[in-house]
Amino acid sequence: MTGDPPGFALAICGCGRVRGQIAIAGCPGRSTQAQLPSAADRLLQRDVATLARWGASAVVTLLDSLEMARFRLQALPSMLADERIAWHHLPLDPRQVPNPSFEQSWSTLSAPLAAIVREGGRVVVHCRDGRARAGMVAALLLIELGSAPQDAINRVRAARPGTLALAQQEEYVRAHKPVRTADLYQLDLLDTIAPPTEPAATDAQMVAGTIQPRFAQQR
Repeated sequence: MTGDPPGFALAICGCGRVRGQIAIAGCPGRSTQAQLPSAADRLLQRDVATLARWGASAVVTLLDSLEMARFRLQALPSMLADERIAWHHLPLDPRQVPNPSFEQSWSTLSAPLAAIVREGGRVVVHCRDGRARAGMVAALLLIELGSAPQDAINRVRAARPGTLALAQQEEYVRAHKPVRTADLYQLDLLDTIAPPTEPAATDAQMVAGTIQPRFAQQR
């Protein structure tokens, strides 16, 4: 037994009748404890293996370069490539809503990510804690797939209680328009769900290397 700390969990958003899936996650390989480089590499390998077992087609990292260095994620792109998982780096400031630089990058990346999900693939969006930034970008991707903004907010909150906690994040999602307006005809692909009523999950319930099955069953 290695005594490794708990890892991240994949909180899977319901995507209606769209074939693929979107998952929200925290930082792979991250521990709240001080780590030696060897331990950090082992934890990262463990969490990348979880992504591969789930069948991830693409991973979107929202951390900036300083966070990547702090959490020892320099090997993440190559580890994902070894598992044939595409990696996309889309830095987003945790203290702000997306700025013009992010929006320009998103205008290029959103269509390929939406196409992956439509074709039955699986996309993982992660930040540091899997709540603020990852929840917001997952909601934006749901909007690209045809979800109304409120429906997208409900879906990410059902998958990961506590997401979009800041008013400015929610307002940004509510005001967001799909990058590709030609896809608006697909608005009926998602079955609208009501806001979650269950209590927020605690960190202790986020089990190492697991996929939360109740969210996988959402439509």
